[in-house]
Amino acid sequence: MLGVTRLPPWFEQAFSTFEPAFSDSRNADSLKHLVSTLIHGETQWTVSGLSQGISRPDGNAKSRRAYDYFFSGADWSTTDLVQYHAEYVFDQLQVGAGDDVLLHIDDTFVPKTGDATDGVARLYNPVEGETELGNKIVTSCLQVGDVYVPYRARMYLPEDLAPDFDEPFKKKTKIAVEEIVTPLQLPAGAALTVVFDSAYYGDERVATIQNQGHDVVCRLKSNKHVSPQGVVWTQRVDALASTLEYESTTITVRGKERTYDIASKIVEIEGVGSVKIVASETEDTTRHYLSTDLGRSAAEILELVEHRWNIETVHEESNAKFGFKQYQLEGKQAIERYVQLVFLAWTLVTFAERANVAFWDERGGLSVRLDHAKEAYLVETLIEINDRVAPSLPRAERREQLHELVREFSWSSFADSFVAATDTYTLLNKRHSLY
Repeated sequence: MLGVTRLPPWFEQAFSTFEPAFSDSRNADSLKHLVSTLIHGETQWTVSGLSQGISRPDGNAKSRRAYDYFFSGADWSTTDLVQYHAEYVFDQLQVGAGDDVLLHIDDTFVPKTGDATDGVARLYNPVEGETELGNKIVTSCLQVGDVYVPYRARMYLPEDLAPDFDEPFKKKTKIAVEEIVTPLQLPAGAALTVVFDSAYYGDERVATIQNQGHDVVCRLKSNKHVSPQGVVWTQRVDALASTLEYESTTITVRGKERTYDIASKIVEIEGVGSVKIVASETEDTTRHYLSTDLGRSAAEILELVEHRWNIETVHEESNAKFGFKQYQLEGKQAIERYVQLVFLAWTLVTFAERANVAFWDERGGLSVRLDHAKEAYLVETLIEINDRVAPSLPRAERREQLHELVREFSWSSFADSFVAATDTYTLLNKRHSLY
């Protein structure tokens, strides 16, 4: 246990959803403590910084070992936590029968300077366009309407490293299906569409997802062979697309209008069956996409493809706001657990912020919203602290109680900013009648 933390009531209530994932209440409390720290804390965490952040600023401060134990040794399952996470998302968005859920799949590279971390190898970094030393993390996010949140992440282990972990080697594509798509449990009657790039396409994988009752929308490589319906010969999808009639279509995704020339046709793929192929042209690029839902229009399919870029935003913003790639942990299990806490922090502040409808609709992009949500969490904490101090007490006693409550409600990195830097905040606190 990392130390008992007092939290704002709304935060405690949200966390009641996740407590069943822990058989030991001490681990549930540790989860709250760490996620709360990630929400409040600085984004550029180091291991020592985060371990300081979860330590109480008094003689009962926990050591770094408590931090390591929760991520590496404590008895709790990321699979269970992830499912409760999904249930929380579906409950907040009131997902039910007839509703559509998108599950975006991708991967991201985490640079490392040494090879002490599990899974580190020379892997392709798409940002730099070359191989570098680092981890590869298979990621996902859930989307309902225009709202999307991170869902699950799993580490990819290169084939030569898999025996060190006593587990069979899995390609990224197999990890995506077996460890991300398959475990997801949807509300009764809800429909799932899995969206990914061409790197994750495979006839067998698409068929597996279909057999689970889900649809797939993905990009196809131009050399993929397809068959017109009712014939046995095949041709490349780019050759087929060149024979189709195109029309101009404008779609709006993430608040921006995009215009394409598009064409579509229902074809056959051996091992998959009938699919709808969509070709889109811009001034200098032609791309090809697939949908297993034959009833979707070409424009709808293209919109889902454009939504896939939301997972790139998840990579960027979860790192910038919550330290996604700054784990500095060595064990595979510990890293995967840490990432799930980062994803949970994102989700909690997102749904806290959605209550402020005017801000959500009118103010800035996602980055601004996440900043505002973190700030709102801080404000709620301060209000809760202030409400517990009787205004009739002498100023010195109020000050003493405030110091104690800040420590109870939070942790060293947060408390120090208010307690140790008293001179900085005295004028502000007077103005708001905190003292």
